Amino acid sequence: MAIVDPRLFLPPRPADYAWDEPNYLVHFHFLPSDLHDRLLLLTHNANLALAIGSGYWILARLGPLDPDREPMEFTQAVWAEMAPDYACARHYPPDDLWRGPVRGALLTEMTILFDVLDERGNNPVIADRAVWMYNFARHVIGPMPEYHAWFEATIQRLERHHSWSAEGNPQARLFDDHFPVGRPVSPEVLDPEFPYDPAQAPDLLDRHINRLLRNGNPFVLDADEHDH
Repeated sequence: MAIVDPRLFLPPRPADYAWDEPNYLVHFHFLPSDLHDRLLLLTHNANLALAIGSGYWILARLGPLDPDREPMEFTQAVWAEMAPDYACARHYPPDDLWRGPVRGALLTEMTILFDVLDERGNNPVIADRAVWMYNFARHVIGPMPEYHAWFEATIQRLERHHSWSAEGNPQARLFDDHFPVGRPVSPEVLDPEFPYDPAQAPDLLDRHINRLLRNGNPFVLDADEHDH
């Protein structure tokens, strides 16, 4: 499965985008209304998948500039939050190890996903986080028609399969432990070439998570390690 063609970022480009370390929020922390309104119609899990997908584009851009595996391992593990028997570890790397336009940007990608994990149980607007990741991807990647084509195609697929209306508009009940987040979404939803079927998503998601566990991903927690 190829979500981002690595050849798009070869040869590697330097980190030639603006970078304001103390005020890094200026690079992504705003909400274009048209996009935000559109993403509000998607489930929380759909928006999380979209945020992860934009994160993959950021990592593809920056990966050739920094060999650290932690950002990709963490980003891959966030999928576990959508599976009932797994979770992603709450992980906060020390800021002083992640500074500068490359490592600071990698930390920002992870930070947006950390924010989802921290707030997920409180019914946050996950659409905000998907927009933030989109904003940051545009900042880091720069003008790239391939990213915008992927982003639009992915939104359209999520609108078909994982909007609140497509999933029957689930409502929170009085004694539920969690707010509705939507049905599981698997990584294959991000691959425009894959014939995605939401009925297969739970099994595909389990396969992805078990593959991460076999490969020793340190951020995936199984049923014995979390209280989902």
